[in-house]
Amino acid sequence: MSLSSALNTAVTGLSTIKSQIGVVSGNVSNAQTPGYSRKVVNLTTPSAGGQPQAALVSSITRAVAPEIQKDYYGALASFQQLSVAADNAQGLADALDASNGTGSAATLSTLMTNYEDAVKQLEATPEDTALKGLVVQRGKELCSEINRLSGLQSKLQTQAQQDLQTNVGTLNDAAQQIAKLNTQIVSQKAAGNPTGDLEDLRDAEVTKMAGLVGVNTIVDSNGSMSVYTQTGSQIVAGSSTQTFTYNPTTNTITNGAGSDVTDGFHTGAITADLNYLDGSAAALSSNDPNVGTLAKFFNQLDSLATNVATVVNNAYDDPATAGVEQFFTFNAADPSGTLAVDPALVTTPANVDATRMGAVQQAMETTQLTAAQVNPAGAANGLQISNVTVFGLMNGVLAYHAKAADENETNRDTADNLQNALNQKMLNLTAVDVDTEMANLQTLQNNYAALAQIMNAVSQMFDQIISVGS
Repeated sequence: MSLSSALNTAVTGLSTIKSQIGVVSGNVSNAQTPGYSRKVVNLTTPSAGGQPQAALVSSITRAVAPEIQKDYYGALASFQQLSVAADNAQGLADALDASNGTGSAATLSTLMTNYEDAVKQLEATPEDTALKGLVVQRGKELCSEINRLSGLQSKLQTQAQQDLQTNVGTLNDAAQQIAKLNTQIVSQKAAGNPTGDLEDLRDAEVTKMAGLVGVNTIVDSNGSMSVYTQTGSQIVAGSSTQTFTYNPTTNTITNGAGSDVTDGFHTGAITADLNYLDGSAAALSSNDPNVGTLAKFFNQLDSLATNVATVVNNAYDDPATAGVEQFFTFNAADPSGTLAVDPALVTTPANVDATRMGAVQQAMETTQLTAAQVNPAGAANGLQISNVTVFGLMNGVLAYHAKAADENETNRDTADNLQNALNQKMLNLTAVDVDTEMANLQTLQNNYAALAQIMNAVSQMFDQIISVGS
């Protein structure tokens, strides 16, 4: 090898190592940066006259694990859906005081028992006017709690709708960011520039999107990414995006063309809230407590109010009189209807018929409700119980939501473990190992120093040759 060739090889080698040192240094400095993937210098060894030359940088790419990443996106969507479902279920259980964790009876159970106890006391001492007032008071307290729970409908519905609006907005924003990054990546790649950092930013937006809807991605040869829902609805194609809109009136999602694409969203956080708010006949007939959840909840309260009023009123009505006596008033068909103690008894508690208290107490303890009474076909509520008393119905409602909250929490934790495991597996392949990078950096620095010495030696030899010639 001539001195000029040796010098050229050393200079080229120094340039290549300098590029490698820069990439490795960048890896080390970004080791703790969320979403950063390890960058890799790819080398090529050209030849001249059949002889290998100094290695050159052919490209700078990033470490990727596409198959694991795909599985991670699916696991993330499942976790986010179960997480939202768990929060929704726990919210209803908390409203019912169904899983207070203290071992004490739920508020609804306590108030029902208090009403029955007052009835028993009046049965034992029918002449006590004060006990008549107590029965009325305990009845009002029971009504107040059921009505309070029924009154949560607007608040819970509005909150879920607002969450959906926010999540759909986040989905649209992420889609727009991916489209912008697609344009930049295609341009930089065409110019032969590294695109790893831009791809990291794009993956961060895809991850954000995956938790909302669940996605599949396809990357073209030019570096542009297309994003679809898991059912094939297109979200991003190159620099173009779909803009989605949530309609709270119909609980549907439409695309920019106005087409209903709700069926394309079957996993992720958005799906969880869509299912929660779904009041369709199909949702109400579903055995899944996370589908039609809100409508089932309020139908259960209506069932409880209707059956309490019916059982008590049937027993309170004196068959020996021509008129119809009632203790409670309730009309489930009236959207604004509330369970209440008969206004005449509230105004004059002394009018309570103490002679009917024994029948009332007996009816509450023994009247068996059919499946159709518990879970009416026209207002399905998901309760799969029958031949229970009003106490059994109340306990069934509490147990339904306590179980739903518990199962959702368990399923969410399982999904969380899976997505964390997949994320760690992906990081093991793509993240920066500082110890390894520092070792690489030391090796590169040593090589750089060795090439610098060679270059210095060649330079001295040139000087000697020039000196001899002069």
